[in-house]
Amino acid sequence: MKQKNMLRMGAHAAAGVILGAVCLLPCRAAGAGACSSELGQPLLKLEAKTANPPDSNGGFINRIASCNMWQNFFYLNWPALAGQAGVPNAKAVFGLPGDTVWQTFASPDQVFLANGKQPSPWGKWTVDADLPQAIAGEVRAGKLRVLRQVVKLGGDKAKLHDILQVDELVLYDQQTNPVYYEVMLNKTLYDYIVSNRLYEAAAQASYAAKKAIAPPEGSFELKAAWKVLTDREVASKRFFTARAYVIPPGGGGSVQTVGLVGLHIFAGGGSGTQGNSAGLWGTFAQVDNAPLQGQAQPSATYSFYNPALNAIPNTPVKVGGKQVPAVTQVTQVWADDTDAATVTAYAQSLVVAGNKNAPWQYYKLINTQWPRGAYSATPPVPQSAPLPLTSSAGAPNAMQLLNPVLETYMQVTQAQSAAQRSCMACHAYAQVADKNLKYATGFSFLFGRAQAAPSAKAQPSR
Repeated sequence: MKQKNMLRMGAHAAAGVILGAVCLLPCRAAGAGACSSELGQPLLKLEAKTANPPDSNGGFINRIASCNMWQNFFYLNWPALAGQAGVPNAKAVFGLPGDTVWQTFASPDQVFLANGKQPSPWGKWTVDADLPQAIAGEVRAGKLRVLRQVVKLGGDKAKLHDILQVDELVLYDQQTNPVYYEVMLNKTLYDYIVSNRLYEAAAQASYAAKKAIAPPEGSFELKAAWKVLTDREVASKRFFTARAYVIPPGGGGSVQTVGLVGLHIFAGGGSGTQGNSAGLWGTFAQVDNAPLQGQAQPSATYSFYNPALNAIPNTPVKVGGKQVPAVTQVTQVWADDTDAATVTAYAQSLVVAGNKNAPWQYYKLINTQWPRGAYSATPPVPQSAPLPLTSSAGAPNAMQLLNPVLETYMQVTQAQSAAQRSCMACHAYAQVADKNLKYATGFSFLFGRAQAAPSAKAQPSR
């Protein structure tokens, strides 16, 4: 059996080389980053569809992965069909104002409820009880998003600061407004959680003891970063915008126009029969966010960098050891992957050809990440966190993958630790909600949000 697996992995790796060799020629010949499969079929189209990746991560090369991630980006940011959560309006023009597909997904606080209660049916999202009546009405109608400083977590009323990055620091823009973050998940992942009662901590622990937890094939988990836009930024039409009820730290809420400045995408693949179960990771950014370190243009206007400001980049301002609200000088420490940049140029040309006014032409892919070989996040025996990143499948294709507006300060703090400066390196530590157990959850931190039902007993897995 071991020999067969090794042969299969070798075949996948060879397929990746063949795909890369055949794809590389037409991609470069096109001169604009266009990618074609080994059969000459385009890997990227301006269509409301998800990508069709190889049946193993071993079939990827950077160029193919970038095409796949841009295809997923098109699908996720396609205008949503009114009244049907998570469904694209295939007849709509890409880049029109309004909710995108991913904006109609579920948020974690709509799935992992207090006391482990069962979530509402898909698309029947509840509205926070503390919102003003008029605001709540607009939220229910889908006309307003809510970006808040804190959300309730657990019966003990513990607070999780949504504006905090993973290192518990806040990113402030040039107007000293904090950047807000939100996490969303699609119906495939929602159904997996609900059907297996993984939203309740005791049932989750029982399931994990018998079968590994991992986002299934076809699932999407996203983390978005939003900034409050100035009038000039709104007028520039270089941002995808949304109306949001923003609740700043220590202040009352207000309706603001916010712009998307960063987007992490995790395309899950926890199939027990295919080798791509570690999924495909990618991170996108608005092109005006920040300059590459050491390459700032004095005449350029950046959202998170001021050429005239004498401040240490990617460093929080602290007083007495605590961060205080102050402009954050941001730079991008690592350059965009060269293949990602080539594919981005082609993707942007597709966007402009479809709609010359679409704001998506001002977004770029920084890089993608995946294991080089046939890695499985759903082994026969559940594994403990952290999941290993080096195995017979090989290390990830890239050892660093950080977004300057999602992991601003980690660009510095993790600079000396290659093993900790990427999506997979961080998410390898994801585990079940019961902290007495160490069962891994397939690179997804979502499952750690589950709460136990009162007097809950472990439930048998289904």
